[in-house]
Amino acid sequence: MKAVEHDVPVAALDFPPLMTWEDVMQDELEDRLGFARRATLALLTQSGEQLVAGFAGGNRRGLEGAMKAVALFQAHLQEMERLAGMAERRMQRVGEALAAAD
Repeated sequence: MKAVEHDVPVAALDFPPLMTWEDVMQDELEDRLGFARRATLALLTQSGEQLVAGFAGGNRRGLEGAMKAVALFQAHLQEMERLAGMAERRMQRVGEALAAAD
């Protein structure tokens, strides 16, 4: 598939930020799990080059924070997987009990 070129100058795509850094930090404090989910998904949208550039230099704390956010989201998903397995087994037992009652 051929890439489509647009005649829109790059400067025209320079949108003003919708949130300040303080807004982002407040979001993290108010909804840690949601922040971890959004951070994880946002990290997946960036190229390796963009990630290296973004976390280079004096932004090691940012890298550590991103790693913690991803680990928090991964732990949450593992717990949800465990609970979903328990619920599935429970529903199987309910189905068996209903089948035996028929």
